[in-house]
Amino acid sequence: MNHLEPLEPEPVPSKVIAQVKQWYPNAENLVFKPLLEKLVWEVKFDEGAFKHSSLADSTKIWETYRFSAESAPPKMLAMVEKSAFKGGTFSANRDMIGTVAPDERNRLIYNLHGTDYVFNWVFVDNRVAGAAFEETLYWILYSDMGLLPQKAQAFIHADPLLKFESLELKVELDFKKYYNVLVSFDQAGVKTYANFIFSEGGDLKWFSRAFNEPQDLTGPPNYDKLPDAMQQYLDASPELAGFSSQPIAAMQWMSEYRGEKCYWIRYLNNTTFDFCDLQFDKDGNVVGKSYFIYFQ
Repeated sequence: MNHLEPLEPEPVPSKVIAQVKQWYPNAENLVFKPLLEKLVWEVKFDEGAFKHSSLADSTKIWETYRFSAESAPPKMLAMVEKSAFKGGTFSANRDMIGTVAPDERNRLIYNLHGTDYVFNWVFVDNRVAGAAFEETLYWILYSDMGLLPQKAQAFIHADPLLKFESLELKVELDFKKYYNVLVSFDQAGVKTYANFIFSEGGDLKWFSRAFNEPQDLTGPPNYDKLPDAMQQYLDASPELAGFSSQPIAAMQWMSEYRGEKCYWIRYLNNTTFDFCDLQFDKDGNVVGKSYFIYFQ
């Protein structure tokens, strides 16, 4: 897990620039964008005829993708055309630096029904190892709870039974940020994990179902009616046409914790087995959504 060291308040510290130059000595036209203030930067640069995008801090390069002239890998396009999420357009194809042929790890922009998503594809050992898309561009994992907004820290500290495990900064395509916090607690002698999602300002947006999950997941959901805003969102989502969600706890659930509540629902395509997970706050407003392509 990454440990981040705060730097001097320079616009772009020399240590960060040195990291890029160490790995890519011919890098030119460097453009930095801070993702985690004074800690982590997105850096775009040219190296010869190629354009690159990296994550960097003072100690390392976290990841690097090289923009490809090819719109998308043919193997990936063939798979998407067989999925329930076909019909969109791909752009900004990036190949991860460091993978060995014929393995591939690509990150692209996928526009489906007018919305842009970050599409991640992994091809390893001559097989598809993963294909999914959502609106998150970067995931930055670290172990220092002190980097959380004070409001979020206070919420977690208010429950002495919770143990902080890790923290993931999620950066959306529009560079909006969320904090995904992993905690653990004892439940009848079993170490149990749960997630909280906080806004950049520290407001609680969503949490996982571990606090009130039933033992029997084949039973009915624990609510009578979805919030109107949530139902309207689901009805107006064209990418979910042909999908359905069974009325069982394993597919629909209202999480409850310390007087707060939120929702999770999974929609499944019964032909392709592609699926979509959606997270909603207490009022039924969407917090996150992730689409997964089933492969055989």
